[in-house]
Amino acid sequence: MHGFIFLRFIRRSILLGIVGISAAGCSAPSKISNERLAAAGVGEGAMCWEAQERLAREGYQCFVAGAKREHFDCTKTVGFFPTCVLRVTFIADDKNALLNLRVSEPACIGTP
Repeated sequence: MHGFIFLRFIRRSILLGIVGISAAGCSAPSKISNERLAAAGVGEGAMCWEAQERLAREGYQCFVAGAKREHFDCTKTVGFFPTCVLRVTFIADDKNALLNLRVSEPACIGTP
């Protein structure tokens, strides 16, 4: 009799754990805040290579485009279900300083 009660307790515990993990996995991550970027040394006027290096430490991969290689598009993939892409973009001026720093809302698969 005690074995049956114990088995039921174990099953319920496992079920509640699975439900909790699933619910946590379905939430969309929040975008990186301007305060966190500033704390990492990424802000208007910072050198573009330093910003790229610091974003890489945060898990972002940066791609550079443009005739003068001035357009930076840094992305990071997070989550399992749903999978979301976090994005930071900026432009480097003639002196390689950051301009027009933008943090986009997370783009998640399966969300409108």
